[in-house]
Amino acid sequence: MNISIEKMAEKLREYQEFRIVYHIRPDGDCIGSSFALALALKSIGAKCEVVGRDEVPRVHRFMTDRVMPDVLENPVYIAVDAASPARTGNFQNEHFTFCIDHHRDNSIVADYKYVEADCGACSEIILKLIKAMRIPVTKEISDLLYTALVTDTMCFRTTDTSVQSFETAAELARCGADIYQIGRRNMFLKSPQRLKIEQILRESFHFTCSNQILTGMIRLCDLKTADILDSELEGINSMVEQVEGVRIGVTIRELPDGRTRCSMRTNGDIAANEICAVHGGGGHFHAACCELDTNPDEARNIMEETCRGFLKMK
Repeated sequence: MNISIEKMAEKLREYQEFRIVYHIRPDGDCIGSSFALALALKSIGAKCEVVGRDEVPRVHRFMTDRVMPDVLENPVYIAVDAASPARTGNFQNEHFTFCIDHHRDNSIVADYKYVEADCGACSEIILKLIKAMRIPVTKEISDLLYTALVTDTMCFRTTDTSVQSFETAAELARCGADIYQIGRRNMFLKSPQRLKIEQILRESFHFTCSNQILTGMIRLCDLKTADILDSELEGINSMVEQVEGVRIGVTIRELPDGRTRCSMRTNGDIAANEICAVHGGGGHFHAACCELDTNPDEARNIMEETCRGFLKMK
């Protein structure tokens, strides 16, 4: 049932134990939003555990390792920043009492659901929810939410970035968020391994349609070559949209189960979510993804053909 943010705040106070689930292949937004919500609920006496199929990326653990999980006996489940049951991974068959998200066409069934489609980051919603619950926003909560905001808006550069995004940033800064270190850690510093995988991706670039479509590829063997984990690739999908003249960019990543994940970025006048929906995916207008049951080379052919069709309609 879709409810207001005020009703969500009211309903959360009716429970004492929560298992907060973030999405597979976690990014800064789902991690920051989930752990910030956990801290807020803990501050009013609730017991919480934050879980996901995949471990928290190393870059965020200096914050999340401080949030100790409670021992739970009969928790209710909250899906945070997950657009579909499949995105919750091994928790997709659980009954979700709550769902909080910012993706259009969210398909998770929950007793109480609040979706603010296409706002800059899920953390914008979590901040409003914490305030609606009249819970103080501490520095620890602020750091988590600002990390989520900066990473999901690509430092306020996505088409979903809005006035609310900047207002959220300003409020988190007033609450003590370390805006300099968080921005530097997530948007500036790169390890030698990260530089290597970016080079590999750049060397795989393939242009079509007079350079309006760009696809890049990362295979599992490339991760071994660069000595980098998949969880350390946050933000790499934006590389395909950094080339002038490209209207649709797709990063094709081989998955361990034999499928291929196609992450799409567009220049703002083509709906990435509509293109990905052709293959059962979804997301935002500017950024979306889908997964194909095929190898990376075939996935590239399929996505280039699909993208060409959408270019012809523009």
